Amino acid sequence: MDRPLSTWPITSPLRPLGLGPGTIHLGHLFPLHLSATRATRTPPHGDQGDPARRPISASSSLTSAFWGTVDFTTTSPEDPEQVTRHAVYLPPPKALGREELVEAHEIYGDTIALFAESFLGSGQCCARGECWDLASEGLKYFKDYDYIPKPIPSISRTHGHLIYEGKASMAGREMVGRWRGGDDRIRRGDIAEWRKVRIGIKGARPGSYYTLGDPDHTAVIVAECVPSSTPANGASLRPSDLGVIAVVEQSAGQMPQRREYDLSCFEEGEMWIYRPIGMQAYLSVPDITAVPPEGVRGLQQL
Repeated sequence: MDRPLSTWPITSPLRPLGLGPGTIHLGHLFPLHLSATRATRTPPHGDQGDPARRPISASSSLTSAFWGTVDFTTTSPEDPEQVTRHAVYLPPPKALGREELVEAHEIYGDTIALFAESFLGSGQCCARGECWDLASEGLKYFKDYDYIPKPIPSISRTHGHLIYEGKASMAGREMVGRWRGGDDRIRRGDIAEWRKVRIGIKGARPGSYYTLGDPDHTAVIVAECVPSSTPANGASLRPSDLGVIAVVEQSAGQMPQRREYDLSCFEEGEMWIYRPIGMQAYLSVPDITAVPPEGVRGLQQL
């Protein structure tokens, strides 16, 4: 499935004939669960050595923002002495409290759920028919209403404020999970992400199960779900403690449908649940721009 890994607004005031100096400004949101590489120097036995590429891995499910500037001269673009680079980023935002997360639900949640439900029985799929499109297009729906703060868009498998992540293995005999933020429940309009998941079908013939994710699958949650024990930010919470999650989903070759998953039957794989939320409320920037908005706090140098 084709999922954009970042969003890139770019301004490039280059001269038409490619002569003289130029500047490229770029800014984007990016998910922090991707593996990345960066150039580092590896000094063998005290020698400076040659530049080498060493993998720097980041595994998470949060969203951050980055801005970079490259100044250069197009008469000698290959000359490193003529190129300067500057980059800043916002660290991943902290988990929000109950008031902020409930407010985000009240602004976006029901509209996103209704958007997904509007395709049920319509004979039509959303956009390309990929599972991810239901979430992505639901978040894009708000662009036509300038009085509603712009929500964080879907980027790869992130869709806003992470509120839960969990994992199961060994046919469900081992489960781990963690709650994030101050809300006490999953709400209508939250977005679920699954990765290589197998969930048994309760009440069906033994051995029956659903497979979610090849490797990833996205669904829009359409009913409130209250965990069996009251969650707290950072506290351990197994997927089975979440109970039954009702979603609207689609996939290539499958029309949108409503389905319920009993997470006490969660056997294998990983899952994440996101709360759609405004960019200003969560990242302290109102939109994705090519340069950092004036007055934004917390920027760090790369």
